[in-house]
Amino acid sequence: MRKKRAYLIRSFRKWHKRIGLGLLVFFFIMALTGVLLAWKDPLGLKPSTAKAVELTTVEQWTPLDQIVQVAQAHARSKGLDTQIDRVDIRLDKGIAKVLFKRHFTELQIEGLSGEIVSEEVRADHFIERIHDGSIIEFYFSQTDTSKWVYSTLIGLGLIALSLSGFFLWYGPKKMTQ
Repeated sequence: MRKKRAYLIRSFRKWHKRIGLGLLVFFFIMALTGVLLAWKDPLGLKPSTAKAVELTTVEQWTPLDQIVQVAQAHARSKGLDTQIDRVDIRLDKGIAKVLFKRHFTELQIEGLSGEIVSEEVRADHFIERIHDGSIIEFYFSQTDTSKWVYSTLIGLGLIALSLSGFFLWYGPKKMTQ
C-alpha cells in the first residue's frame, strides 16, 4: 500500500510539473492582464467619461441611429473600419460611448446634441482581448474558437494543477500517519 501511494505521488509530481511548465507563459499572461484589468481605472487604461447635460428620459436623447451615423462618419473620415461593436448609454452623464469591432477607438457622443465630445483609444479593451485569448481572432480570423480553446486550456490546467497540488500536499501527510 505504501509503495502504491509513493508511486501515485511521484506520478502527480510528474504531471504537476509538466502541466505547470507547459502552461506557465499562459498563466503569467492571464495573471498579469487580470491585474491590469482590475486596476484599469487607477492606471488610466480607460478614458474617463466626459460630462454633458444629464438626460433622464429617452425622449431627450438624440436618436440612436443618428448617434451611430455620426460615429460611423467620424470613423470613415479617419480611415478606420466603421463596424460598431456596441453603444454604451450613460443616462446619468448624458453620454453615449461608441465602441468599434475592428479597432480600439472609443467615441463619446453627447446625448442631447449628438456631437462627438471625446475620441480616445481604449487600452483596456486591448488588454481584455489578450486576457481572454480573443486577440487571435481580432488580428487573424473572425471565429471564436481560439478564445474557447485558450480559456478551456487555462481552466482545465488550473483544475489539474489544483488537484495534483492537493495530492502532492496531502499524500505525504497520509503516508506518515
